[in-house]
Amino acid sequence: NARLIVEKIKGLKSSIPEIQFLDVGLNVGAYKAAFSDVGMYITFLNEQDFLAYTKYESHDEVVAFIQSVMEEEIIVDFIYNTPTVR
Repeated sequence: NARLIVEKIKGLKSSIPEIQFLDVGLNVGAYKAAFSDVGMYITFLNEQDFLAYTKYESHDEVVAFIQSVMEEEIIVDFIYNTPTVR
């Protein structure tokens, strides 16, 4: 299921124009500290684009699939402020 989740998440880039950058992959840690099988990192131009992303049918379909096969979920949404150079 994890590989299928990765492929479904990768597909979001082509259907949601607000996505600026998307990377997703399988956990390669072979030690007992791993908490997740799949990790993803997605960036948006602004918070409005992020909120628009959550309204797409393709997003909802991927979320529904993940929820149907997952044991647990950890999500962190945050705003990254680009540091300014002085």
